Amino acid sequence: MQNLHFVLFAENNVKIKNVASESTCKICKSTASLFGVTDFNTSCYGQNVHRYNYPLSGYAIYYHKCNSCDLIFTNAFDDWSDGDYQQYIYNDEYIKYDPNFNESRSKKNAQLLLTNIKGLSGFKMLDFGCGDGQLVNKLKAKGINVRGWDPFHNDEPMPATTFDFISSFEVMEHTPDPIKTMSLIDELMPEKTGKYFFSTTVNDAHIDKLMNNWYIAPRNGHITIYSKKSLDILFEKFGMKVIHFSESYHIAYKVV
Repeated sequence: MQNLHFVLFAENNVKIKNVASESTCKICKSTASLFGVTDFNTSCYGQNVHRYNYPLSGYAIYYHKCNSCDLIFTNAFDDWSDGDYQQYIYNDEYIKYDPNFNESRSKKNAQLLLTNIKGLSGFKMLDFGCGDGQLVNKLKAKGINVRGWDPFHNDEPMPATTFDFISSFEVMEHTPDPIKTMSLIDELMPEKTGKYFFSTTVNDAHIDKLMNNWYIAPRNGHITIYSKKSLDILFEKFGMKVIHFSESYHIAYKVV
């Protein structure tokens, strides 16, 4: 297949990588075949509300699917800087494409943690990818020893300490490099202990529906969509095992 080249917002010299019929899986390194394409402005509100295409941007975002572990991913933003993401995705208009990115989501997540994680009050906790810190503030109000860190929402350096318990809500699907992101999380955990509770919706139930998967939404920043198998392989690289509570909620822990 002839390579195609797309330039996003060319006036600012922000480039999207060439698209080839085959790529390399970002987790297991197997061959990944071209899977489908959608407009950059494709967004989603939730699993019960189908994908939305806002006025077409004219920029095609291609996704590949791993032939071995079923990871679905795009290479389109691999060369972007943090500033590019802030300018084109996590900007002032982001709330329009993700209206649940507000207090109601943080309230729900706080209740989920307080109800289901035993001993949370005794942990030293980090919310990784904390956004504007709403979840952190709600947990602090309940007496939880927690801090947050998010490279897209503040200029603070990564914490120079480790945490007994790390949470991430709707973070893993936003990374263009899952292994790099997990390396950061691994650095923030004790060598042989620690737990990582995270939410990301796996594609197992939608794998044969091509690009109709509601979770594939580049304007939301959803650029890496996992299967349970791909998550298992990813965490195994860091000496961790994953328990999948549902399609959306998972916990990983160090295997001693």
